[in-house]
Amino acid sequence: MEDKLTINDIAKMAGVAKSTVSRYLNGGSVRESTAKKIKQIIDEYHYEPNLFARLSAKNSQIIGLIVSGFNSVTTPRIVEVIVAKLKLHSYTPLIMHTNNDKQEEIKSIIRLKNMNVDGIMIISAGITDKHMEIINDINIPILFIGQRHKDAYVIIDDNEGAGYAMGDYIANRNIKDILLLWVDENDIAVGVERKQGILKSLNNHGISSINTLITTFFYQDTIKILEEYLKNHPVPQAIICATDRIAYGAYKVLSSKGVEIGKDVSVTGFGDYETSELLTPSLTTVKFDWNALGTISTDMMLKMIEGIDVEHTVIIPYEIKKRDSVN
Repeated sequence: MEDKLTINDIAKMAGVAKSTVSRYLNGGSVRESTAKKIKQIIDEYHYEPNLFARLSAKNSQIIGLIVSGFNSVTTPRIVEVIVAKLKLHSYTPLIMHTNNDKQEEIKSIIRLKNMNVDGIMIISAGITDKHMEIINDINIPILFIGQRHKDAYVIIDDNEGAGYAMGDYIANRNIKDILLLWVDENDIAVGVERKQGILKSLNNHGISSINTLITTFFYQDTIKILEEYLKNHPVPQAIICATDRIAYGAYKVLSSKGVEIGKDVSVTGFGDYETSELLTPSLTTVKFDWNALGTISTDMMLKMIEGIDVEHTVIIPYEIKKRDSVN
């Protein structure tokens, strides 16, 4: 027998017709005793069906995973969790990268539908009306991760709640002059919802001295933008950053100016990356549970494929990590 097991090999070993093995692999009806025999051979020899053959089957056992970008710290980790859990359930992920392009995201949904995947999971850059128009015409389960929409199945971090809690924490430290070092509103979850939570909280505390400086998700961009801003503005009492990576840029700029973080200025972030606790001083931030996000989203998708009802919106909780960067 060749090193690579074929359907013919499995059929001979199981003492059944090739068509029976093919029917089993494609989710068709096979006698229970025969199914057990075929499964035992597949497990023993670690047989992997041909991907393209599976895409033409009634149930492909393939799930499309659309990823807007890999340039964040958390997205690759979420993908790892999803991929590992899908494999445990004998599903193969088919990953498409859209480089934060919403139109490419929509095209990827259509491509995956035409490839006959069993379901689609989308770590989205944002859900548009065009997304929903396409989804309503597609009769397969689709789950969005990280972005909210009232008519879609979504799983999200509690960005607005986390923003409110961080604003409340800062306000209760008797800080009145605040700079939001933020991203634009193209990212609804961070650029809009997280910011809305902060502003709502600060306004409830009667704080009106709030400036917003728009940067990007990238460390180097933050350094350039904040350096330019501080040429014409004094250092505020606190800088609330949209992400930990943006906070790293703030640390770099402030340290180069001799400003002591945690004493002269308070700095906070969102994300709680491993390196955030290792900074000097350690960064006060919000921890989102990316492992739970990946695990629960995969469970939701598998239930949707099986026709089991799931909630339209699932929200993952957060935790504030209070450290030394706030005075």
